[in-house]
Amino acid sequence: MNEIELSDKDLKGYLEARNFTRAIGAEIVGNIKPGMTEKEIEEAASLVFNKNGVKQHWHMPIIGVGEGSTKLKSVYALASSYFTRYTRILRENDIVLIDIAPVYNGYPADYTINHVMGGNPDLEALVAYAHDVSLKIAGHVKEGMVVADVFHWAGELIGKNPDYTLAYPPFISMGHRICRIPLPWQKFPEAGLNYLLFKTRGPFITSANNTMMNGLWTIEPYIIYKDRAAKFEQLVFIGKETVIL
Repeated sequence: MNEIELSDKDLKGYLEARNFTRAIGAEIVGNIKPGMTEKEIEEAASLVFNKNGVKQHWHMPIIGVGEGSTKLKSVYALASSYFTRYTRILRENDIVLIDIAPVYNGYPADYTINHVMGGNPDLEALVAYAHDVSLKIAGHVKEGMVVADVFHWAGELIGKNPDYTLAYPPFISMGHRICRIPLPWQKFPEAGLNYLLFKTRGPFITSANNTMMNGLWTIEPYIIYKDRAAKFEQLVFIGKETVIL
């Protein structure tokens, strides 16, 4: 079974993995409180993974507190956040971004939680916009569309709103294919990303990808507002009909 074709069993597996991951995310959020450092939230997430029997991640968890929510905007920002996570503290009325991808019964999920701690109208608007625009892009995609055309259409859509900036995380850009990882690849760090890079064709939503949009994708535009960021990941199957899962 390749990354384009899916059986009913496969689809059920991906949906179960996504539901499992949603529950994991809610449990992590339930263990977060103001005053915790980014590192402490990472440790709380690790406890939740262990409690729920998570042994493997399609990609390693990414957690950003406050300004750290923008760590995916560049390789430098992501690398330097490894050192600042000990001092970056979650304040009341600020945001925490939690991007997790546990593997459940052999099926990967990729899911991001954007949690505003307390109340902050600007950040709540950012989160709502990130959610709505990801749905609009997912709903726009149809079988036979070229990936680069989807990329440019989404950029134009987001560019109409001057309050927000679309950023492009390294490698994944605006989204990626998602698929099961063959056993030999599971021993590598960042197994999902590495498998996409080296064993699949046209796996990322970028301006240079001229392959057709079909099969199972995660669409995740990364939206920045001032020095905070949010994103939602829409799991989409593109076949004769486009289905947002």
